[in-house]
Amino acid sequence: MENSQVNCKIEKEKLGELAEYLKIISDENRLKILCLLKHGERCVCEIHETLNLPQNLTSHHLKILREAELVIARREGKWVHYRLNDEKISYLTELYREIVLGG
Repeated sequence: MENSQVNCKIEKEKLGELAEYLKIISDENRLKILCLLKHGERCVCEIHETLNLPQNLTSHHLKILREAELVIARREGKWVHYRLNDEKISYLTELYREIVLGG
């Protein structure tokens, strides 16, 4: 019985983690940012210009993505460059496969 409870707790944690990730990427602008970054590192100015978003809104979305560890920021002078956190995205992709697709 204890082993079953442990498995249930782990499953709940995984479900919560996946649900949080899906909430974050359900925003169209954040999804667009992730799609843009899959082609390589970009400066915040490139991101907001390419997506035709105000700079402050772009920064807001990038902050959320950074806090979720989906992107990594690197400062170069006054500019901040962003790239995908491939490790985190791979982990969450596998988590999705495990939970939703069953393997």
